Amino acid sequence: MLKKLGLAALILVTSLSVIGTGWAASSTTTIEVSKTALDYNVARPLSDGAFHDGLLAAETSAGNLVYYNSKGEKAFSLPAELKPIGDFHEQRAVVKNTKTNLYGYINTKGALVIPCQYTEANFFSEGKAKVTIADTKENAIIDRTGKILSHFKENVESEYVFTDGLALAYAPNTGKIGFVNASGQLAIPYKYKYSRGFSNGLAIVQNSKGLYGYINTVGKEVIPPQYKSGGDFSEGLAPVQNTKGKWGFINKQGKVVIPFKFTDAQDFSEGLASVKNAKNEVGFINKSGALVIKYQQKYDVTTPFKEGLALVGKQTQSSVSDGKFGYINRQGQLLTKLEYRVESSSFSNGYAVAFIKPGKAFIVSKHSVSK
Repeated sequence: MLKKLGLAALILVTSLSVIGTGWAASSTTTIEVSKTALDYNVARPLSDGAFHDGLLAAETSAGNLVYYNSKGEKAFSLPAELKPIGDFHEQRAVVKNTKTNLYGYINTKGALVIPCQYTEANFFSEGKAKVTIADTKENAIIDRTGKILSHFKENVESEYVFTDGLALAYAPNTGKIGFVNASGQLAIPYKYKYSRGFSNGLAIVQNSKGLYGYINTVGKEVIPPQYKSGGDFSEGLAPVQNTKGKWGFINKQGKVVIPFKFTDAQDFSEGLASVKNAKNEVGFINKSGALVIKYQQKYDVTTPFKEGLALVGKQTQSSVSDGKFGYINRQGQLLTKLEYRVESSSFSNGYAVAFIKPGKAFIVSKHSVSK
C-alpha cells in the first residue's frame, strides 16, 4: 500500500531570510518533508501521535493500527492474532491476543518478548509496568523482561505512569487524586481535585478551593496553593497565574523569577517558553525573561521546542483543529508552510509527523548542513 518515501519534496535552508516573519537569524538546519503521504490517523486515545523508539503508531483508514518506521514503511508484520494497542514506551508496546483476550509486550522488531498472559497491561515508565496476571488474578509490577518486581492485592484506579517513582491515582467514589508508588501502595493520600503528576520532583495540585500549588514526592505542600492556574516545573521553573489573571514564572522555592505580565505562558523546553501578550500574540522568552522570539500576530497556538523546533499556528474561530500550523526554529524562522493541523507531532530523534487531514500525513525530518 505504501511506496518507499522519497525525501526532499521540501528543503528549506534556514540561513536564508524568511520573508514576513520579522525574525532575522541564520542557522544550518534543514527540514525535509516526504513526497509520499502516509495512510495515517492518530491512534487515539492510546497514542500521542509522535515517534517513539523510532516507530510511529498509526491508525489506517481501514481502522487498523500499524507501526511505521522513519522511512514511512510498515516496520514489521505481527501474527494475525496479535493486535497492537498503542505507542512504544521504553522499547516495549502492549499487544492483545485476540484469541485469548490476554495482553503481552512486543519489542521494536515486532517480536513477542513478554507472553500474552495478562488480563490487563499498562505501558512501561521508569522501567516498570503494572499488569494483572490472568492465572492468579494478582496485580504486579514487572520489569522490561517480564520479571515480577512486586505483587499487590488492591487494584488502585491509576494509569500507573510513573514519574519520580509515583503515579496518579484516583479515589473510587470521590475521584479525588493521590499518588501510588511502584509497590502498588497509596503513597500520597487522596485529597486533590487535580494534578498532572511529578516533574522536576514537584507535582502541581489543586485543592478543594480551586487553587493550585505544588507538592514534593512525600506529599508536602512546598509551594502552598495560591494560584488560579499553573504549569509543570521544567528546567527549574514553572508558569503560574496569579489571582489577577496574569502569568509569570516561579522557581522550586516558590520565588517569582519572571514577573506576572503575560496573558498566558507555557512550560520551558530547551531554554525557551512561549508567552502571550495582551494582543494574544505569541512570543518566546528565555529563562531570564528576555523576549528571544518576538511577538507574532500570525500565531496564537504553540507547542514546546523539541530538538530545536516547535510547531506554531493560528486556530480558526471554529476550532483549533481547523487551524494551519508549521515548524519554526529557535530563531523564530518558519521552516515549512503553514499547512498542517495541530495534531502534527513534535520532533523525536530527528523526525515528526505533519498531519494534513484524516488519512493523510507526511514524515518530516531535520538535518544539519555544514556552512
